[in-house]
Parts: sequence; C-alpha cells; structure tokens
Amino acid sequence: MQNLILNRYRPLEIAGSGGFATVQVAWDTRIQRRVAIKCLRLDTFGQAATPSTPRDIPGLDEARTAAMLSDSHIVGVYDFEIEGPMAYLIMEYVDGVTLTELMREEGGALSLDVVTCVFEAVAHALEVAHDNQVLHLDIKPDNVLINRQGQVKVTDFGLAQLSHEAGFGQASGGTIGYMPLEQMRLEAPDVRTDEWALASLTYQMLTGYNPFLARDLASAQRAIEDAEIVIPSLARGDVDEEVDEAVFGALAIDREDRFESVSLFADAMMPHLGSARRGARELAAIVGEACDDEEEIEDGTEAMPAVVRARTGLAERLHGGAGEVIGGIWSALACGASVRIGLSHADLASLFGGSADVGAWAMAISVAVIGGLFPRIGAVLAFVSLAAGMAASGSYVVAALFAVVAAAWFFTCGRLSKAAAVAGSSVAALSLMGALSVLPLLSGLCLRVRDALGTTLFGIVAALLLSYCGMGSFTGGGLFVPGSLAGGAEQGVIAQLSNPSVWAVAVSWLAAAMAGALLCSRGGRALPALGMALSAAILVFGLMARAFIESGLASWVPDPADIAVVIVFGLAAAGIAAWLGAPARSSLLRTSPNRFEQIPSEGYTRD
Repeated sequence: MQNLILNRYRPLEIAGSGGFATVQVAWDTRIQRRVAIKCLRLDTFGQAATPSTPRDIPGLDEARTAAMLSDSHIVGVYDFEIEGPMAYLIMEYVDGVTLTELMREEGGALSLDVVTCVFEAVAHALEVAHDNQVLHLDIKPDNVLINRQGQVKVTDFGLAQLSHEAGFGQASGGTIGYMPLEQMRLEAPDVRTDEWALASLTYQMLTGYNPFLARDLASAQRAIEDAEIVIPSLARGDVDEEVDEAVFGALAIDREDRFESVSLFADAMMPHLGSARRGARELAAIVGEACDDEEEIEDGTEAMPAVVRARTGLAERLHGGAGEVIGGIWSALACGASVRIGLSHADLASLFGGSADVGAWAMAISVAVIGGLFPRIGAVLAFVSLAAGMAASGSYVVAALFAVVAAAWFFTCGRLSKAAAVAGSSVAALSLMGALSVLPLLSGLCLRVRDALGTTLFGIVAALLLSYCGMGSFTGGGLFVPGSLAGGAEQGVIAQLSNPSVWAVAVSWLAAAMAGALLCSRGGRALPALGMALSAAILVFGLMARAFIESGLASWVPDPADIAVVIVFGLAAAGIAAWLGAPARSSLLRTSPNRFEQIPSEGYTRD
C-alpha cells in the first residue's frame, strides 16, 4: 500500500517543482477530495537541527498570515503540518491550468474579455491581501490559476518571503520580469510592489510578451530603466488609450509615481476594458476542453489541442491572412483610381507624347501595385497625384490647401495604421462608385474613434476641394448638391457651406464613424455588427434630415439611390463584422514606461 503523507493524504502525481518546494496532487482520505500539497524540506532553511515548531522557521509567520486569507480568487490553505524533515502546506486543488500555460496555448496576447477577467480577479485578490496587511511579492503567470469553470485564483500568498528566508531565489523571492527595482534592490516592499507586478502581468496579457524578462538582476534593472515597448492601444485595436496611461502609471520606475494602491489602479483600468463575465465564459470553454484533451492523451488517445480546435474556423483564418489580402486589393484599387483621376487633369503629352493616355494608365497601375503592397506609400503617391491634378486645372490655392489637409491627416492618422491609410486613400475610388457615404462605415469598422473621426473629416474636406476643381462627382451619398461645385464657382462653395442640409449630412457622417468605431473597438462579433448597423441607420437619418430641410420641412423621403448605397454597404459591413469580427486596428509605437518614442513599423518586433 502506498505511503500516506501525514497518514492522511495519498499522493497521486507531482504537479510541479522548483524554488524551495515540490507540489504534489494528493487524495484526502478523510474528506474524500483532491488537495495540492506544497512540500518543503526543512533542512534547506539552514537550521542546525530540524525545527520542531513552525515558529522556528524564518518567514513562516508571513505564510501563515496569508493562509488565513479567505476569498474566491485566492487559493485556500487548509492546513500546515511538520513531519520529520518535511513541512507540508495543504492547499485547495485547482483543476485547470496556469496563466502561463494559457498564454502559451493562445500564442501570446489574450482576448480583451479574458484579460479583463484575469485582471479583475488578480487585482481583487491583492486588494483582499493588502487589506489584511499581506503582500504577495511574486505575482506572475505561474501563480495565477484558472479552473474549468473559468474562475481565476491567485496562489502562493506570503510564500515569497518564506522562499527568500530559505535561501532560494533573489530579491525577496520575486521573479525577474515581474518585480520592480525596489524589490531587486532589497528595499522594503509595499503594496505598490505588487501593483508593479500586476501591471507587468497585464501588459504581457495584452501584448503577448514581457519586455522586462532578463537573465539576471543586473540585466533586469537595465531592461526596466531602458525598456522600449509597444503601447497596448496601438499594438491592438480594442484597447483604449486610457489603458496605456493606467498601465504605464503602475509601471513607473519610482514607486512614488505609481497609484497609491491596487484598488486605484483597478479603478483606472476597469472602465476601459472588456467584459469579465464574457471572459470567464471564454476561459471556461478553453480550459475545460484543454483539460479534457490532456486526459485523452494520458489515456493513450491522440487529441488535437482544444485551443487550436476552437480557433481554426474559417472566420478566424480569414481574419488574419485573407484580411490582409482583401485590404491590399482595396488599397491598390483606391490608390490607382486616385492617380488616374489626378493625372487625367495633368498635361502628360510633354512626357509621353501621343501615348499620354497609356502613360497615365501605366503610372496608375504602378502606384496601384505599390499601394497594394505598401498602403502608406500608396496613399502618399495618390495624394500627390490629386494635388498635381488640382494645380494642373489652375486651382493653385486649392491644390495647396488640399496638400496641407492631406499632410495633416497623414501625420496624425494615416502613417500610424495601414487601415487608416487605406480608408483615407479611398475617397476618390468611392466617389467614382457613387458611394462616398461608405467612408464613415469603412472608418468606423477599421479604425479607432479618433482616427475614424479624423479620416471621415478628411474625406468631407477632400470631397469639397476635389469637387471644386471638377475632378469627379463627389456627391454620392448626398453630401453635396450635384453640379453646384464643378468648374470652381466660388458662389457654389459658399452656397454649399451655408446650406444646413449639407451640414446635417456631414454631422451624420461623423456620428456614424464615431458610433461604429466605439462599438467595433469592443471586439467580438455581435457589437461590431451592431455598430455597423447603427452607423448605417445614422447615415440614413442624415439623408432624411437633408431631404426634410431641402423640401421646406415637407418631406423626409431622400434620394432612393443614396439610401440604397447606405443600406447595401451598411448591411455588407455588418455582415463582415458579424462573420470576421472587427478588423485589427493596430499600429505600432515603442515606448518606455517613462517616455513615449514613436517608431514607424510595418510589423510586430521584439526589442
């Protein structure tokens, strides 16, 4: 018969080992339940003789205090016993995975709802501990457990100090990558030490990597002091800028610059994250299937990892590679159309002689290829061509104004995101299709709120300036009155800008872009689809308002063609959002917690 631990617990398997202890999963023969037992060899504590009581073990008082914590997000400690040269900490058994395993299976960054669920749970656990005068001092993915129900629990409260007293590890038992400078320097820790660790953990969940990992303490200190890291809101599209401020506030090198408590840190974060309830459901599905697969493998049957099986549907596959292809094709068409329109007003005979038209098409196709491969460069070339066409038509002041507006938009929005560059360069192409009103939908679906508003506003101004120069009919979607701007009639511009119906449509465009971006930024599929439907409804209302104003307040019925464009493209955008989810809104900046440094990047790189 197998020997029992403490004459009560039957060992089942070793769950892990390292640091100063081994963890065994065991069966409690009295209460008939599984428990986790942390086994500590007392002779590692540098004692001349085996301690006879817990009080003889340095640092154990802190661990015992932590064991009295009772909370649904803290792994419970049932008992502590000494037998011979061993000490045993009997703890709650969590049937699930560690956060380390979850992030490994997910390939790095987690969904915003999952991040919210984990952050809320860990922050709450720390708040409970701090209210009871207990510091954790070793918050890291290995110490965050998720069970089959999607419940998040923090383990090893108070054991970091015990580890340090036992002579294992450095810096009071903390882990490199998750401890601030004051902990590395063995300064007295406080609640802000745990806060920094939580911020580091949260940053890793959001971006998929930890920039503070290093081989030794010296390298770790340099990593914190000189780190250049990706701003979360620009590394992924579903994170607000307020999250950047909160995370980097908690990651401040000087603890005096951090939040005074984890509670304040959580208060700054939670309003700008996702749904913890949805995150718990997602965790339950992932962890439950992952655990089932592990059991099947142990039984000798081959099984595909649950996370892979759950995330290889057609929609998820299209969200990545095919989405890039679709965006590239649209960028190529938009840039090529813009160049063709601009060159149609330029005198190319001096360059190409009798083959001016062939030369124009060759240039348009060349820029289209560049735009498909490099949307930002393509957008710049498209704008240069449009400005050149304006100047060629004799509208030098308007051409200069367009160049200024386009440059302002590019440096504030277009250069930071491929999606923004594609949306901004689409004005000419959408005009040719008679579908300029699609721009707010496209901006809301693909961009953050600020960029969506900026791109839509740029589209309105660009449409006005291009129409003034007679470079196409930019009236699709009911923005301007057809024919009133062509030829450069100043009175036509004045009439348009003084027409309240034009302002009604313009305001509806901005409101539609903002509503779509707000809902699409929450991630998932349902909210983005709802956002696109709401955006289309706002655009329809703007057209109705225009009809009502222009009819002398007699009719709300707009032009059927304008309504058809909005409804068709609105339904298409809602369908795309429901099928694929909101496209990534990523553009990259690298920064340190104490300074922001912008570095253009086409892809994700680790420094």
